[in-house]
This record gives sequence, structure tokens and C-alpha cells, in this order.
Amino acid sequence: MDQAIAGMTPPQTVDPALWRAFQNSSGLLALLPVAIYICNHAGKIVWSNEKAATLWGRVPKPGAGRTQGSVKAFLPNGDRITAQAGPMARVLATGQPMNEQEALLEQPDGTRVPVLANLAPLFDEQGRVIGGVNCFLDISEIKRAQARLQEREAWERGLLEALPVPVYTCDADGKLTYFNEAASHFWRFQPPLHDPDWMAQMRLFRADGTPVPYDQWPMRRAVQENRMVRGEEGIFLRPDGTSVPFRAFPTPLHDDAGKVVGAVNMIFDLSDRRRAEAAQKALLDELNHRVKNTLATVQSLATQSFKEAPAELRRAFEGRLFALSRTHNQLTRSNWSAADLETLVREILEPFAETSSGRLTIAGPAVTLLPRTALILSMMLHELATNAVKYGALSVPAGQLAITWTATGKEAERRLRLAWDESGGPPVEKPTRKGFGSRLIEHGTRGDLRGAATIDYNPSGVRCVFEFAAPALI
Repeated sequence: MDQAIAGMTPPQTVDPALWRAFQNSSGLLALLPVAIYICNHAGKIVWSNEKAATLWGRVPKPGAGRTQGSVKAFLPNGDRITAQAGPMARVLATGQPMNEQEALLEQPDGTRVPVLANLAPLFDEQGRVIGGVNCFLDISEIKRAQARLQEREAWERGLLEALPVPVYTCDADGKLTYFNEAASHFWRFQPPLHDPDWMAQMRLFRADGTPVPYDQWPMRRAVQENRMVRGEEGIFLRPDGTSVPFRAFPTPLHDDAGKVVGAVNMIFDLSDRRRAEAAQKALLDELNHRVKNTLATVQSLATQSFKEAPAELRRAFEGRLFALSRTHNQLTRSNWSAADLETLVREILEPFAETSSGRLTIAGPAVTLLPRTALILSMMLHELATNAVKYGALSVPAGQLAITWTATGKEAERRLRLAWDESGGPPVEKPTRKGFGSRLIEHGTRGDLRGAATIDYNPSGVRCVFEFAAPALI
């Protein structure tokens, strides 16, 4: 309950100078939204506002109590605050203010309220301490927010610790502020936090073995350039002399004003991947070697088998075998993952370079084919080229050949349209029967590639159009 001072006779426990000092200000103090109480030089509470009574959970009698109005008071660590040694007692004894003092006030029902107190001494005209004033604020909501924040930080830290990949953070100066267990395992040592020279024990190299200057490290560039650096690869030399390939993903961190205050980096150890790639390459090299040996064996068997056959038949078979071998070589260079369409077309036509010199047009966007598509398409193009040299546009000096393609759509809607156009050759007549090449084109596109092919025997030149859907492309 507010206790008015103005117009009242001062109690015997109150110094007259103290009473006069607050006669004209008590009404204002009672209106303030913070808890306030006043003690005399002996530590007796002589005035308090309603906010103080609310936080104490009671209304102390004027002149009663010793420096504090709550039933009990405690430090944040749980230690008891006594009236003789508490903050107000020290202010009265020393004449020095005490600011930002945290405490727990215990109410009669046992509830403890966290408060933040600011205490100041009161002096008379001669400079003698005649009392003290304490302004304290309920910080329960602040403490709850801090607890929630601490819980979230603990959860986030636990999450980072549980990650199987190295994660660490640095401030804007490059000092280490956090790292998880996976990062320590990756580095093979535990650097001290906030050490400006922690990176002196580490060295980075590019994939080609050249050293990376410190200011070019991905983490430093993320801070200096204020941007994410994604997927840069390098080699990390550990303090113990071992090295490990890695890929880094640093991201700058900002304060509320948007200023860069540091960066967080996630590192992926590529050791297992590199070992797998090396094993895969060894297997592919062995596969390619065996395929070449098999093709050579097939060629030898064909030579012996066709010894009595017409030379033209033997050359046709060998040409098909060479076309297949060239495509195998291209796929081997890409680890049998894909084949570039333009490279494929040029390699298939390379044996006919003398015949087609200056008369060949190859044009189209970049298109990547699946290995099976590349093998089948190479055989079909070889048959068309062989026919053009024997009977079509490439059989005469004035003949021209254009191989063009277009790609449309995205993902599941992708389509490739490739056109083979001959012109300037001998007049074309439609064959009376289907040869090997026609049957290969028909069955290869419809059956194996789930596409379509049309062959037009125009008098001016053969035109063949292939259309493939997404399953045949990358």
C-alpha cells in the first residue's frame, strides 16, 4: 500500500532531512511502473510503493524490516542474502551505489520472483548518508525468454554435435568460435577457441596441388565477399602430415543490422568418394580393356570366317565393328556415364572424312545421350554414312550432307529431333527391299530407344529423321 509522506508528521525512525527530501516527490515515486522502497540510515524501510508490495507479496509496516521487504532474498546461484550483508546494507555502509544487481525475492507462499535492482545512497546537506533507495524490476519474463533461448541454443548445439559432417563457425576476424566433434575428427586435433592463430597449423591446396593463400580460403572469402561459397573442392593438410580431400560450403553470418559478424562452414570429407571413384575407374579401365580384346577377337574371327566371302561384305562388317569401337572409346572417356551427341556424330563420320571433306554440315545444341542410346544411334548413323558414300550424296563431288538436331522441353518432356539430309547426289530411287541398315533403324528406334524414325527417299536426296523422348536422353 502506498504510504503518503507529504503533510504527515515524520516517524521517529526517519531522519528529518530524509523526510524533507521526499515530501515533494513521494506522489511521483508512487506512480512509477517500477518497484521502489526507501530505507533510513539504520536500514529500516520507511516508504514503499504498491509495485514493491506486489513483488514482495506483502506490505511491510513502516519502520520494520532490515534493508529488504521480502520474506527472504537469494542470489541467482541460490545463496541467501542477509539483511546485514545484502546490497542495501553495503550501500548504506559505503555510500556507493550498486547497479544491475540480480536477486530472487521469496514471497510468503514460497514463490520466488527474479528482480533486477539498482540501489543508490541518499545524503543530507553535509554529505552524510541518511538512507538509501532501491528501484527493482520484475524480470520473470526476461528470464523465461533467456531460458527458452538457452534451450534452443542447447538444442541447436546438440543438433550440430550429432551431425556426422564437420561444422565450425568463425567470427569476422577468422577466430574460431565453435566446432563439433566431427570437425575435430576431420582436423585430427582440437584447436583452442578464439585463438587468432589457430589456422596457422593448417594448410589448404587446390586439386592440382598448388597452395591456397589464407585470404583465398573458402571461409575467408565468404566473410570478405559477404556471399555463400558452394561446393569448392580442395585438399586439407592436417597438422599430423596426413591429407584429406574435401568440399566446403561456407555461409556468412549477420547481426540484426545486416553486418557480417562471421561465417559457418560445413565440410564434406571426400576420401571415401575418391577411393570409390578410383576403384570404379580401375574397373572401367579393365572393362574397356576386355571389350577391346573382345572386339579384336570378333574382328579376327570375322576375317577368318569371311575369307571366302566377297570383300564388300567383309568391309561392311569391319566398318560396323569400328563404329561400335569408336563409341565404346567415347563412353570410356566419360566413365560410361554419358556421350556428347556432336562428338558422337563427328567420330562416326571421321572414317569418311576424305569423302565428305568440305561437304558436311553438323549443327545443333549441346545434347547428352545415355550410353545405350549412344551405342544404337552410332550404328544407325554408320549405316546411313556407308549408304551415302556408296549410293548417295557422298558418292559424287557435288553432293552435300547436313546432320542437324534440335532439343525441346525439360525433364520428363524433353525430346530430341535429329535430321539426316542429303542433297546434290545422284537421283534417289526407293529400294525394292529392306537392307540391314533399314531394319536396324526401324527396330533400333522403336524397340530399344522407344522413339521413331522416318526415311524419305526423295529424288533429290535421302532424308532420315529420328525422334527420341526423355528416357533416351540425359
